[in-house]
Amino acid sequence: MSRFVFTCGDINGIGPEIAIKALNKLSSKSKSAQFILIIPENVFASVTKLIKPKFSYDIVKEVKTSNANTNIQVLITKSYKQKMGNPTEASGKAAYLVLKKSFELLKLNSADAVVTAPVSKTALKMAGVKYPGQTEMYADWCRTKNFVMTFLSKSLRVGLYSIHIPLKDVANSLSIKPLNNKLDTLINMLRYDLGIKKPRLAVLGLNPHAGESGIIGKEEKSFIEPVIKSSRFKKIVFGPFSSDAFFANRRFKDYDIVFGLYHDQVLIPFKYINAGRGVNYSAGLPIIRTSPDHGTAYDIAGKGIADESSMIEAFRYAKIIFTNRKKNPTSI
Repeated sequence: MSRFVFTCGDINGIGPEIAIKALNKLSSKSKSAQFILIIPENVFASVTKLIKPKFSYDIVKEVKTSNANTNIQVLITKSYKQKMGNPTEASGKAAYLVLKKSFELLKLNSADAVVTAPVSKTALKMAGVKYPGQTEMYADWCRTKNFVMTFLSKSLRVGLYSIHIPLKDVANSLSIKPLNNKLDTLINMLRYDLGIKKPRLAVLGLNPHAGESGIIGKEEKSFIEPVIKSSRFKKIVFGPFSSDAFFANRRFKDYDIVFGLYHDQVLIPFKYINAGRGVNYSAGLPIIRTSPDHGTAYDIAGKGIADESSMIEAFRYAKIIFTNRKKNPTSI
């Protein structure tokens, strides 16, 4: 039986709420799966007053890999003070501890995948956590350098060359070797994680009009085109395309994934199209980690009105990827 970890995310945001709401729906529909929710003890007590669990569960301090009484275990951590709607040092520490515990379970093969609720980069920084995001966190713990932050949905899939760096640093970060590695990672993800046998990838240009043949920037000619035209990517990788025309003409429908050079280049259209129902997936890691494509939503935290759709979609993709990897155990 497969086992999926849910993290609670930032304790002052909507993470605990959408985790309980998602489990309310999934517990009755996913009979072949077991779930582990990792959450501070006091936060579980407070969120279950707001959202009543519709499932049976065991509260545990250590995960039971056999002889569990129910298909949901609530793994409690030490309590942290909540201040709803605000990033705090305590919420950053709580989120980081929960994430560390989720990775420990994956590393010990006590879980098959993790679905992470949203965290606050501000709170993590206040807590002294060095990582700019969860993707970089899991990649470092896995000791994996060739990884790609991707976003998945039925309408559009996107991957990012650079993640959480200032826009002014993107051009200087471009290099042929990492570009090759990231495209290889995306191709493997499409083939082995998503089961797309003959993937087609579109690469966007860095500059307006994809550089206009070198008139508006040299990066396309210097880095992007040589990679795309290499024999290893023949009939698989295409571009570079001018971003505005590419999305305006809905060219993304012709490709299995769109590879952007910087964060907002692909995430603005992705989030516009999917309206908070997409999924963040860390491609290239030996572990499976998915997440909702939205943030902590501090403005509605504690009101019981958060939408759990993206959390459920994140689980659905985690299950798909786990199933596909079982068919190809040597793919990663």
